[in-house]
Amino acid sequence: MTKEETLKALLAADLTDARWTKSSFSGGTGQDCLEATRVDGLGWVLRHSILTDHMIPLTEGEYAAYCSGVKADEPGLVP
Repeated sequence: MTKEETLKALLAADLTDARWTKSSFSGGTGQDCLEATRVDGLGWVLRHSILTDHMIPLTEGEYAAYCSGVKADEPGLVP
């Protein structure tokens, strides 16, 4: 499967029963955060807790690279 096919498959996945995870640092309202869910065999899908129909698909490698950048305090990824 090409990268484009993987990303499209992530967006087409049935996420009805998906277990969305958000950071414990997201604030008290629960509506000001980024949520993530893993789709087995494909990668990850990110969304905002308010605009839940706007999703960002990431391959396993892209998600790992993003998380590594945040952990390393890379400029532009963290305030």
